[in-house]
Amino acid sequence: MLVIMSGRRNLPTLTIATLPKYGGHRCLDFVNTVEGADEAEPSEYFVIPDDLRIWARRADIALDPPLGEALEADALERAWSLRQIIYSILCAMVERRSCSAAETALLTAALERSAGSRRLVPVPGGIAWKRTRRDLNSLIDMLVVEAVAFLVEAPKLPLRRCVGSHCGWFFLDYSRNKSRRWCSMSYCGNRAKARRFRRRKRPASEALDD
Repeated sequence: MLVIMSGRRNLPTLTIATLPKYGGHRCLDFVNTVEGADEAEPSEYFVIPDDLRIWARRADIALDPPLGEALEADALERAWSLRQIIYSILCAMVERRSCSAAETALLTAALERSAGSRRLVPVPGGIAWKRTRRDLNSLIDMLVVEAVAFLVEAPKLPLRRCVGSHCGWFFLDYSRNKSRRWCSMSYCGNRAKARRFRRRKRPASEALDD
């Protein structure tokens, strides 16, 4: 399985507080917290546990104050692990290949672990899940449940992956022709245009040196 490095990081100009959300679903926005995930030095946005809290706040997910450094660090490790599992499964989907049994087993184990932080409650017209805790680990548990629900339905959805350099973010393509290539034209699309423009403007001698 591909490992998204968390020790060596190419620090991005964006921060977790300004990271755009182009996925179209919270599961995809969670996975899109790293750029260039399959490169040697990805840009990581979950660097410290507080980054998870900032991300949760931007996603309108309520959390209680920290319970301790060890628990916070454990939640960050779980976030990296869960993101990697989802990432690998999404890659298989967009590449039209089967997910590995190891990946689905890891996701199943994560789902089983998440059971302790939620319970079913009656709501008008039916039932719903309710979180029994609001710490960082309960955030990961909630994301596991949402990820499984999304991944089960994903084959029916217009799932795409950005072709931009040092990106690879996933998104749902609801464009008219289902031909969207970039996570966002204003982000990766414009960067690609700028690179093409610079290449055209380079002296012929520099081009020959490539």
